[in-house]
This record gives sequence, structure tokens and C-alpha cells, in this order.
Amino acid sequence: MSPDDVDPDPGTATDQRLQRGDATGAAMDAVDAAVAGDVELQAPSIRDHPIRAALGLVIVVLGIAAVVGVDAVPELPFDATLVTFVAGLSLALGALIMVRRAFAAVSTAETADVEYRESVSVPGTEFDSLLHGAVHGMGGRRLSARQTVVERLREAAVSIYAQAERIPEAEARERVDDGTWTDDAVAAQFLTGESRVSSTSDQVRTLVGRGSKLAAHADRVIAELTELAPGLSAGDVAAGATADPSAGRGDESGSDEDDGDRPEIRRTGAPTRRQVDRRTDRWTGLTGLGLLCIGVGLWASHANVPPGLVVATAVVAGAAGYVYLSSPPPVSLSVEREFAPAEPAPGDEVTVTVSVTNTSDSLAPDLRVVDGVPPAVRVVDGSPRFATALRPEETVSFSYTVEAVRGEHAFDPVHVVVRDFSGALERERHVAAESGAVLAADLELAADESIPVHPHTAQRVGRVVTDTGGSGVELHSVREYQRGDPMSRIDWNRVAATGEFATLLFREEHAATVVLLIDAREEAYVAPRVDARSAVEHSVAAADVVISSLVGAGDSVGLAALSPEWCWLEPRGGAAQSARARRLLETHAAFDGRPPDGDFYGEIEERRLRRELPADAQLLLCSPLCDDGAVAIVRQLHARGFPVTVVSPDVTARATTGQRLAAVERAMRISRLRRSGVRVVDWDTDRPLETALDAAHRRWSA
Repeated sequence: MSPDDVDPDPGTATDQRLQRGDATGAAMDAVDAAVAGDVELQAPSIRDHPIRAALGLVIVVLGIAAVVGVDAVPELPFDATLVTFVAGLSLALGALIMVRRAFAAVSTAETADVEYRESVSVPGTEFDSLLHGAVHGMGGRRLSARQTVVERLREAAVSIYAQAERIPEAEARERVDDGTWTDDAVAAQFLTGESRVSSTSDQVRTLVGRGSKLAAHADRVIAELTELAPGLSAGDVAAGATADPSAGRGDESGSDEDDGDRPEIRRTGAPTRRQVDRRTDRWTGLTGLGLLCIGVGLWASHANVPPGLVVATAVVAGAAGYVYLSSPPPVSLSVEREFAPAEPAPGDEVTVTVSVTNTSDSLAPDLRVVDGVPPAVRVVDGSPRFATALRPEETVSFSYTVEAVRGEHAFDPVHVVVRDFSGALERERHVAAESGAVLAADLELAADESIPVHPHTAQRVGRVVTDTGGSGVELHSVREYQRGDPMSRIDWNRVAATGEFATLLFREEHAATVVLLIDAREEAYVAPRVDARSAVEHSVAAADVVISSLVGAGDSVGLAALSPEWCWLEPRGGAAQSARARRLLETHAAFDGRPPDGDFYGEIEERRLRRELPADAQLLLCSPLCDDGAVAIVRQLHARGFPVTVVSPDVTARATTGQRLAAVERAMRISRLRRSGVRVVDWDTDRPLETALDAAHRRWSA
């Protein structure tokens, strides 16, 4: 593939201008113009200036001769003043360039963190970062962060205490302010502002490897809040509350493993594809070194020293000339990608093998390749990065392993960076693979579980037993015979015993209309670790069980999403509806594995959803409940006559102070929903969904 085969991005040409010198400025301008247009890139070449090249070659040869001891240069007949001036000027310019080299940064291509591009966050990370700033920040920022930490915990304590004790928030605030909300004196003083933790002493403690008192006191507060949260034990949440000095550092991993080599997680779902030629500035200062040598040589020549040292510096000048006049190797590559197995199931490990062939006639001395892993696909073993030298017509291959995700995921073009022998020039390109561009994993819906639903049904025969008498299998009541009653429902035993006709009534069984609602907002892309499956992935996995099971039971099922990407599938029954739902889950933009870029307006989307819902519909929401947005929507829908059942995957962690606080707040949201009449299935994702559904069904039936 040649540079002409890549559609350039004109907007990046200015940002990637080559570093110029006076001798090559015009040529570099031509390169920039080529990058911005659809023309072949032309780099500087020695053949552009044959006379200068010949003169330089002669000087370099004389310099080499001087280095080996052959003094072929006569004495310089210049005036001493002129020699001194030129020597001083050379020394000054050389020193200036060397100083510039000391502060210059090497400019190379930036590659995306394709190994960690799922862009999930860990609940509680924001508070951990705030706590880290309160301990390790500087000056006023540290004091401001400490005040914010206290205020954040105070507001959480007021809300949780008011909900647990069922008192107004104003009364709860008074008790928190006077410290009577808990028996723990340390926790009470921390929220009343009477805590005497010194920020300076905290910094000293962390420097010597001891835990922060501020973080320890915050943990005491969270331990007391845990006692108020239903469904949580103090031992469970406080399991990670040790004297670990890493507490409160904002570690996003959610584990105690060493993640020091993990790159910063940033969203790189749509990287800019550029074709750029650039100078790396790797040899910045070589010209300055040459000028310094010239200055020293002239000064030595003025002191009756043979002037060979002056010419000897031509070797340095020649090296600088090679760096500035050399051209990067061409990028002409063929890429093929293979998957094993070729048709994986969701969750399977897939080996990706990438083969790169140099189709040009030139050696690629420094070739670096980064495969375009899709944003929703996670690398579990090996690396999608590879570096090598590649001879003409030679092929190299490398492999890595990813976890298959439901749906079809297109691989991005391979990111290629080629450098010359010196590393001073590089070419950055994106090369599309000739095969293996899409990794597909079909979602197989399974109807293996009975999904408990509300007794809110349509006037169709189904599997939900109602309190209405009519046709069915379970006896409801007996009434007097009325003209037109079916003969099969007459109580013939009563007729035989008393001679009176009566009609048997049975509990009617109606079908339910259920809309499965998946929380796919940006706030729902949370996980216990940045390299773990997000709550959205768990929600889609739950749809595997829910949709097909409801359809198999005779219910009408629809699908929708809480997302800036509107998704709506009208409730219907039958096998065709299962196929339609599966197709949406695999291909719709709301479930593609990346946090949405747009803003989500809860009230507007809730009203839009209500306009689409049938009057007899009920909702089954899959959400991690890690913020109050989903809770507000659920309560609104439930209050307006649409019964809601929430399946909530628990993706909270316990390793840091912020994570423990997030777990407590989630437990309080679940409690608030249950008090509002909403059914909640608290799903521990380490166990099958069926286990959580069975436990919830037993609790609701008790």
C-alpha cells in the first residue's frame, strides 16, 4: 500500500509540520503540502543539490583525513580578529543549539491504548481521586480537597441516616451536625468539623509508608454508614479497609494487584487516521555539536595549532546532513488477519493472528505495528503491538488473544509507523487488512428460566395467574348457573346431589406485556476493575435469559434502552420476536460496548418511552444503580402505572475508600426502590443470574 492509497486528514497537516532548518525549509514545506493533498510525498534528497553534495563530500573526506593524522589543509591566512570573531560566533551558536537540545522533546507517533479501550470506570473512583488530592495535594488545593471530602461524606451521612431512620433530612442534618447520629466518636467528630487531622502530618505519614489518618477517619464514617444500609454487613464492606497506604489513591483497578504498568484509561474509540511524515527531533543538537567543534578548532588554529581540527568537524556536519537529507522508507504493506476459532461464542477466547508483508522493494529498518482492536473487545493475553525490521517481500506474523463479545465488531485499520536507520524521520500510516476485518459472536438466547413478573397482564391467555374468575385450571369460586355457560363448567356433582345447577369459575391465566429496558447510559459503563466486563455487558447477558424465556412462556416482549441512542422494539410474541431482539442487541449502537458520546436527558427520554409503552405494559430494567438518574426514572414510571422490576448487576468493589462508599450508596438506592414498591433483583455477577432470580422469586412469594 502506497501513501496515495490513504485518504489524508487535511486538518492534521498543520499540527504535524516537520521541524525545519534553513537549508531544508522549502523541501519541508513541500512535504506538508503533500500531506494535505492527494499527491505523492517527496522527502529531501541529496540528489536535489548535486554541487553542494559534491563540495560536502570533499570536505568530509578532508575531515576524515585530518582525523587519521593526514594534514592536507594549509595554514589559514585570516586576520586574527576575524578568526576570533568566527570562533566566538560558532561557540555561541553551538551552545545555543545544545541548550535547545536539552529542553527539546522527541516527537513520535502516538498510538491508542487498544488493550484497554473499553472505557469503563470503577464506582467510587471520583471520591478516591478527591481523597488522594486531600492527602497528597499542594497548598490551597489540598485544603480545598479536604473540605470537599468532609462535605461529601456529610451529605451522604445525612441522606443515608434520614432514609434508614425514616426521618426528614432536616432532622437528620441536625443529628449529623451535633454528632448524635453514631456512637463512634471519631466518625462523629469527622463530620462535625472537630477532627484534628493535620494535613502536614498526613503527608509525612504517607511519605514514610504509613496510612493516612484522613483516609482512616473516612473509613470509620463509611463503616457506620454500612450499619445503616440494608443488605450489607460491616465485615463485607470493610474487608478492604486496612492500613494499606494505597487507600484513597484513586486506583481504578479495584483490586490489590500491582497495576503500575497499566496505562491511563482514556477514551480512544474513534482515533484520527492520519498519514503523516515527521521529524522526530531525535538528533536535535547534532548541528550544535558541529558548531562547537568548529569554534574550538578555529581557536586552536589561531594559537598556531594545525587547522585540521576545523576540517575534522566536517564528520559531524556530514552526519547532520545525512540526518536532515535522508528520507523515510516507503510504506507498502499487505496485512491479513485470522481468527481461531472463526465462529466463537460470546465469552470465548479468540486467537488473533496478524500477518504483515513488505510489498515494496526497500528495507523497512524499523517497523512498528499496532492492530486496530475494536473498542468493545478486550485483550486477555499477548499484545496487539509488534516491532521488527522487514526486508522486501518478507512476511512476519504475531498473535494475541481477545475475549469474544456478542455482536459484530469491526477491526480498525492497522496503525503502522516506519522509521529510517537513524530514527530521525518516520512515516505514520493506517493500513486496512485484506481479510479478517470483523469478529462476530452470535448471541444465543436461551429459555431456561422462569422470569417472575408483576400480575399486570393483557386480555390474552397466558401463564400469569390472575384473581379474575373464568376459564383456567385452578378453582376460583362457584356461582349460580346462567344461560349460556359452557356445559363443561357446570358442577355436575352438585346437580346430582341437590338438583341445583351451578357453574365453576377458575382463575384466569393471562399473558404479560414486558418491555426489557437496558441502562446503557455513560454512567452504566462501570465495572469492579477497568479490565473487567462492564455492567452494560452483564445487562445484555441477562437479556439472553429474560427475552427468550418470556417469549417461550407466551408473553409479549419488547426492548428499549436508556441511552442517547434511541432504541425501541414494540412488544410482540413468537420466535420471530426473539430473533428481532437478538439482532438489536448484537448490532444497535446503544449496545456496541462503548459509552455514548451524546448527553442523556432523563425526563425527556422517560416521557418519550411512556408514549411508546402499551397501557398494559410492565418494565424489567437492567441497571447497576450506581447513580440516582436510573432511580428517578424507575420511580417515575412505576408511579405512572407501569410496574417495574429491576435486575441490578452488582459491579461495585471494596478495595478503596471510595469503592466502599459507592457500595453503601448503591445499597441505599435499592432500599429506596423497594420501599416504593419496585421489585429489585440484586445480582452478584460472580454467580449465575438464575440463582438471583430464584432467590428473589422466593422472597416475593413469601
